[in-house]
Amino acid sequence: MGKTYDFNTADTLNTLLLNCIFASGQLKEGEMYDVDFDHQFIETEKYDAKPTYKKFLGYRPGVAVIGDLIVGIENSDGNTNVRFHQKDTLKRFFERFEQNGLIINRFRADCGSCSEEIVEEIEKHCKSFYIRANRCSSIYNDTFALKGWKTEEINGIEFE
Repeated sequence: MGKTYDFNTADTLNTLLLNCIFASGQLKEGEMYDVDFDHQFIETEKYDAKPTYKKFLGYRPGVAVIGDLIVGIENSDGNTNVRFHQKDTLKRFFERFEQNGLIINRFRADCGSCSEEIVEEIEKHCKSFYIRANRCSSIYNDTFALKGWKTEEINGIEFE
């Protein structure tokens, strides 16, 4: 038998969360929003905390936010890979958004969402999405081997 991991979809909590946000007028049905998704490591010494790969006891929930509003949260124990059930988590989040009439314009996530099955789920539910690529020395080297870089100034700082 393989390893087993704890996972909590928190469906009732997530439904209540969205209901409260709508009731308070912070989100509106039919409006278009940008969603950010990431996993947050929370260090704790609670009885049910698990060791994380970051070498402390804690939780590792996947969190979706619109602006500064938390609009979805699901927990898995600290030592699971960030891709563990992520497609399922995102599917539940997106379906809940759609049931409430939210239109997702852009979805943003870090490299933990960079897998074919996760990307296929994301593209079903938003107009565009951005997933940061893993850092890779060969891509870095290939990029900087390119000729013809232009210098640009951004906020008073010159970049090439």
